[in-house]
Amino acid sequence: MKKSKVILAIVLAVVLLITILSVPTFSWFSRPQSQSGEKMVLNSDNVYTAYNGMNVSITTKSSTTGKSDSYTTSVSDSTGLSGSGITTHNRKYFRTTIANTAQGAVEQNVSLYAKTLSIPTGATGGANGTLALGVNGPTRSYRDYSSLATKTSFSTRDAMRVYFQKPKYNTPNGWSGTEFYICWNEDTNTGIESLDALGSNGTYYKMTYCGEKDNYYNYYVDIPKTATHAFFACENWAEGKQQSDLTADNWKKRTQTLWNLGGDGQTQLQSKVYQLTSTVTNGNTQVHTPPYNVDGACINNYYNTIFVTTGSNYNASLATTANIPTRDGYSANYIGTPHYYSGNTSVFTVDETTGVITPVAAGEAKLYTKVVGTSYSDEQQVETTVKVTAANDYVFNDVPIVRNVKIPAGESVDVYWYVINNSETTNLRYTIDSLYFGM
Repeated sequence: MKKSKVILAIVLAVVLLITILSVPTFSWFSRPQSQSGEKMVLNSDNVYTAYNGMNVSITTKSSTTGKSDSYTTSVSDSTGLSGSGITTHNRKYFRTTIANTAQGAVEQNVSLYAKTLSIPTGATGGANGTLALGVNGPTRSYRDYSSLATKTSFSTRDAMRVYFQKPKYNTPNGWSGTEFYICWNEDTNTGIESLDALGSNGTYYKMTYCGEKDNYYNYYVDIPKTATHAFFACENWAEGKQQSDLTADNWKKRTQTLWNLGGDGQTQLQSKVYQLTSTVTNGNTQVHTPPYNVDGACINNYYNTIFVTTGSNYNASLATTANIPTRDGYSANYIGTPHYYSGNTSVFTVDETTGVITPVAAGEAKLYTKVVGTSYSDEQQVETTVKVTAANDYVFNDVPIVRNVKIPAGESVDVYWYVINNSETTNLRYTIDSLYFGM
């Protein structure tokens, strides 16, 4: 028995050794760095063959018109690939020939890239044009890189913050609970969804406690700007109750239906507080009419992305409408008191009260903008991506021009691509360091 175990162990060891030596993709086998990036092809005989691209070459010529016979200027460096003074709606055309000089049946699958595409900002030398890169053949593609590299971009919170107050003393009968909920309805494609006695589909959303003020317990919730009607309720107010029970005078755990939030003056930048009273009508506890205005916490329009270069500051304050515009129909971007915080002070610092960003080093980090209401202690926070670069350029690395172009052995493929200035008013400047292909 012992001898058979020894023989079995030797056989397994031999099989394992053969596997390691014969299978390149075995997880214990270190693949040589020289093979990195090769194209693997599964042949008909179920054998993989690797092509390393050594038989592929690229040459590029430029044109000002894009006509087939006009590609006469050879491009060999950044000077020829780059452009300056390209007028509005004009293009610079290129034809890059990818040749596969391999013999036999060795076809290759090649992608063409621009190593570095740089678009100067307006910080030096005045404003710059709007760059897009397109391809006409053998495939068609188009991408606007200036829009990807805009100095700032904005996001909008389409929500309204609504407040609810329950008296700290002399609480109305049936409202002694500490958890409160709101039910609302919204405009839909089929019209306004009506609230019934159980609420819109019987769905409630928990409100958040935000402190005490003037002998009241205060709660808030963010609801969609499309909400048109709402009412408030205690936790479990409808559990085990029949429809008829909900209108009984001894069942006072939900408010009267609050029709027309917009009519009450509730908006994204004007919050209302619905204050519970001791008046009960048909089983519903009423709120004060009309509801009170509240200086709450609400951010409307805010930065999504900010691009800033080292050596220059940027004012990220929501109040600086020269940098961040207010939305149409609104007079401000927020209500409350804003505070600003850096997510990584090794990339940038920011003044907590003014919102002025001071870059420290190239990198990317989050800017946290927090607004605190003046009526209560609630807060609202949004995040902004801050990109810090060392130069006054928007830089894109490894920009794809075409991908996965199949080139038979001994043949070549012409890639027709162009850079266009989409600006209505300003000439375009840009640089491309070099082109390269990948397998």
